[in-house]
Parts: sequence; structure tokens; C-alpha cells
Amino acid sequence: MLPAFMARRFVVGTAGHVDHGKTTLVQALTGIDTDRLPEEKRRGITIELGFAEWQLDSETAVSLIDVPGHRRLVHTMIAGAVGMELVLLVVAADEGVMPQTREHLAACELLGIERIVVAVTKLDRAERELAEMAGAEVSELCAGRFSHEVVLCSARTGEGLDDLRAAVRRALATLEQPDPAAPARLSVDRLFTIRGAGTVVTGTLVRGSLQIGDPLRVVGPRGVHESSVRGLHVHDRGAQRVLAPSRLAINLASLDLTEVGRGDVVTTDPAVGTTQRFDARVTLLREVKPSASVEVYVGTARSPGRLTVLGREGEGEDERVFARLRLQEAIALAGGDRFVVRGSATKGPAGAVVGGGEVLDGRPPVARQKKRRVAALAALAARDATAAVRALVTEQAPRALAVKDLAARFPIDRAALVRAAEKLADKGDVVRVKDEGFVDRAALTKLALDARRAVAAHHEAHPFDPGLKLETLRQKLGERVGAAVAAEAIRLAARKSLEGAPLVVEADIAKLDGFVEGRGAVPGGPLDKVRFALEDAGLKGMGEFALTELIGQGPKEAKAMLAKLVRDGELVSTGGQWFARAAVDALRAKVTSHLGANGVLTIAALKEMSGLGRKQAIPLLELFDREGTTLRKGDDRVAGPRIKRAVP
Repeated sequence: MLPAFMARRFVVGTAGHVDHGKTTLVQALTGIDTDRLPEEKRRGITIELGFAEWQLDSETAVSLIDVPGHRRLVHTMIAGAVGMELVLLVVAADEGVMPQTREHLAACELLGIERIVVAVTKLDRAERELAEMAGAEVSELCAGRFSHEVVLCSARTGEGLDDLRAAVRRALATLEQPDPAAPARLSVDRLFTIRGAGTVVTGTLVRGSLQIGDPLRVVGPRGVHESSVRGLHVHDRGAQRVLAPSRLAINLASLDLTEVGRGDVVTTDPAVGTTQRFDARVTLLREVKPSASVEVYVGTARSPGRLTVLGREGEGEDERVFARLRLQEAIALAGGDRFVVRGSATKGPAGAVVGGGEVLDGRPPVARQKKRRVAALAALAARDATAAVRALVTEQAPRALAVKDLAARFPIDRAALVRAAEKLADKGDVVRVKDEGFVDRAALTKLALDARRAVAAHHEAHPFDPGLKLETLRQKLGERVGAAVAAEAIRLAARKSLEGAPLVVEADIAKLDGFVEGRGAVPGGPLDKVRFALEDAGLKGMGEFALTELIGQGPKEAKAMLAKLVRDGELVSTGGQWFARAAVDALRAKVTSHLGANGVLTIAALKEMSGLGRKQAIPLLELFDREGTTLRKGDDRVAGPRIKRAVP
């Protein structure tokens, strides 16, 4: 037999109508009175969650959560139900099924709890036949919804308690052990400070494991706070390491009480965040109006919100809806979390509970195409990773489905989604975008054709430009899809396999294959006018204004033409002056010869050999300096590296 501290631990919670004896039964089973508040003692009802350790046997330890049964405290009951693996439903033999019996069962079902042990209590105050009728009534209520067993008992006399313990053991034996390697997760239901220790939070560790020293994140509407495990306590006993599921108190290091709140999530998962919007598959227990005002319960957090139906699946009793829930307050949640929705009206088969279900997308897109959104949600609900990736990529198009955004967002594991996306990329259905994610192939093809059209339009508008600046093209596309997808679209536009003229990228310019600058320039047109005018001007050159006037077009077009003639090697530009290259080449030859004979070139000598004034001579000398023909020393020039390299 295992010692108590090594026993496997479970989390079991009570449920049931007010004054049906939940707290009394817990005390009979554990010896602990979970009503700790003076008001609870005075009024004789449970107001806050109560907790007791129940050593069921030498190998089974149970954290027992006692919940309030009053209709005004159902929100506290739902918070306590977080992490329950088994529910101990308490029904008084002399009253049978009551309103909160139904409402609590509805909440448990919507939270995904599948197993119930029904304790028909107060057997000492009712005839057995009446107790059996109450048991049959609650069994009928559970049929088809829960795996359940009914036990008749009395907490006061002890009758039937051994049978109840045995029924609980049988139910617990069917539960699977959670994965201890999963990221730890606890939703805070209480918080306080201890002198000398600091901030302490309590909750049910529903996933993973924690040990002293582990780094933690506390996620809630106050933001994300980094902390670590300073201490762990399970039912007032210190522990070095705790496995889920378990009731747990965590002493948080370096965190003030004001930085934590009820409903916050304590986790080791770096991807868990807060949201004010999520999409889900919802079981509605009654119809709701469009954008109905509701109260949403996730973990131990709750917020007012609105529920909007996006689509439906199934029929009759099996019908469920896909819905978007918008919250007034941010709540920490992740894909796969269960939740409950309550309305203001209390009339109905489940009291104020109107529905609940599973979070399918914890960070849905703001703008949605309803048909595509519902297709993605249906695939996520079916746990079909391949279909989900297809639908999400299609919905996201032309932007990429970013890999960094997949963690904790959906109920399907990030690794499974990435594997499915990689297989689709290998088949060619989607396209990998380096360091980004995956994009729809059809959308990327359209974007590549858009890139070609943008370049073609630039050619049409600016025929004397060599092409569209690559950075400008990237920015135009990137505004719609992001930089990484824009770059991928440009690469696709350059492929000959894509029908039409491919894009050609040369240095920082993009042009269409076959494009020639200034094609169609007529003889005697603007280009020839510039050539002839500068040939006539010789070393006197011309300024940009005079050339623009000569060309007879706007400054932008004139600059494009002049830039083309420079690229073609026909003109030289320096100091705001333009010269025919032949004239500059002839002057360079004279300068080179002069330096060879004299070693030094003065400005006066340059003016004499060229017949130029200072206005033209200085810019030309500076040009020769830049290209290495000359080297300035004071006001004079000597042979530069270009001349020295040419000398044998």
C-alpha cells in the first residue's frame, strides 16, 4: 500500500440544491466541516467554496470541493466545478430533484464532466420507498447524460456511507491519469497574503505538474505577470512537487496581491493569454435572441458578454451552434477550455443556465466571412487537423496562417496543426512562407499576378524608368498581407511557370521580362533633343531646368529620361549640371595627359585647357576626384588611383 503522500489524487466536487445536506455529508465522509465563515454558521448554508481532504483508502486521496447550493450562488458553484473529475450529486430523499439540482447538472454537463455518483441523503428522515423514488427520479435525469450510480444514505446515522465510498472508488477507477508533462494550469479561486511568505493563491491544478522553483506566468485582466513557485501546499501540507489533478495553494514569488485576482490563470504555458472575444461550439438549452446579453463563466472567471450564433450543426436534441462570445472584461483562456453561459431569466429546465460548451478559437479574427468561419470551427470541433488547417488558411488568405499564433489558440495541439500544414505544403495545397507560416496557394498566385500588374502599370506610366523600386513593390503588397507573404508573392511572380511575363528583379528594381526603357521613343523626340543639345553645349553642359524645358514634359518624366541616358552611358551628371559623355571623356584624356607631363593640375590650368569658367570646371574636377582620375591636394590635383592603375 502507498503512503498517503504518495497516493493517487483525484478532485471530486459536490452539487445539488440548497439544504439537501452536501456539507453535512462531506463532514461525515471526511471529518471536516467545510463551512468556515461565521455567516455560513449563522445562516446554516454554504456561501463560499469549501475544501476537505478525503483519504478514501491507502492508495486514493481525494480533494473534495463543497459548493453552495443556493440559486444566487450558482456562479460560485460553477467556479468550484473547474477541474472536477467526478461529481457527488446530493439529493434529499424527502424532496427529490429540485431547481438547483437541474441547474447544477446542466453546468456539470456543459463543463464536460461525465461521471456522477448520486447520494440520496437524509434516509433517516424519509421512508425508503420515498428515497428510492427520489433516486429513480434523479437517475432518469442523468440517463444519457452521465455515467452514474445511485446510493441511498444518511450522513447522520452513517447508513449507506460504505456503499457510497465503494461507488466513488468504482467511478474513480475509470478515470485516466492526466499527462504530467503538459503545461501546468490553475485557475485562481482564492488569494491572500501570509506574513513572511507573501502572496498565496489557491485553485485546482487541472493540468501538468508544479514544483518549487518553477517559473510561472499569472495571466488575467491586469496583464501578464512573471513569477515563480516559492512554496506549494496541498490541504495545508507542504510539498516539493504536485501532479494534477489536485487542490493546491501556491506561494507566488515577487508578486504583490494587487497584481493577482480571482479568475486569473497561473500557468507554465507561455502561449496562454487574455481575450475579450472567442468562438465556440455551444449547446443551447434554450433559444437566445441575436446578440443576447449573457454571463460567461470560464474557469473561475466570469464576465458579462454577448452571444451571437454563427451557424448550426445537428438536429433536434443533438443540435449545437457555433457562436461568437464578446466579453466586457478580458478573461484568460485557451482553446479546448469549457465554459458555461447563464442568462438573467431563471425559468427553464436548467434555471438560468442557457448553454455552454468548448472554446474552439481563443483569438478569432475580427473581420469574418461567416461561411469560412463556420467551416473552420466545424473542423476544429471534429479535431480534424488537416481540415482545420485547410479552412484556417483559406479564411486567413491572402495573409498567412502564422505558426506563432497557433499555440493555445485551438483545441488541436499546435504540433499536430503544423504537421498537417507541412503535409499540405508537400502536396502543393498550401505554400510555406519562411519564418511566417502557411498561405493559400490560390491567394498567393493572385497576389503574384497583382505584383506583375503593379509593375506593368509603372512601366506604362513611367516608360523611361528602369522599373518599379523593389521596396515600393514590397510595401504595396505588404500593406495587405505582411512583409513575408509579399516577398513570397514576388518570388512567385518571377517564376516562368506562372503564366504571363515573369518579373525580373535586378538589384533594387523590379521589371517585367522583355521591358526596354523608353521603347517607342520616336526619332527627333525628347531623347534626341537632349542628346543634340548637350552635344552642342559640349563642356558648358546644361542645368536640369533648361533640359526640362527642352524636353517639354513634367519634372518627373524629364528626370526619368535623363536618368535613362545616364544609365545608357550617353550623359554624365555632376553638380546639378549635365554633359555629353563624349565631351567629358575628351576632357579626362587631356587631364590624364597633363598630369603625366606635369604631375600637378591647377584649377587655372583646367580652365585654360577646357575653356570653361569656374561654374563648370569645379563640378567636373569633383567628378574626376570621385571616380579616382584625380586626387585633391589643397586647391590642386595630382594623379588619382585610376591613373596609377593604368600605368604599367
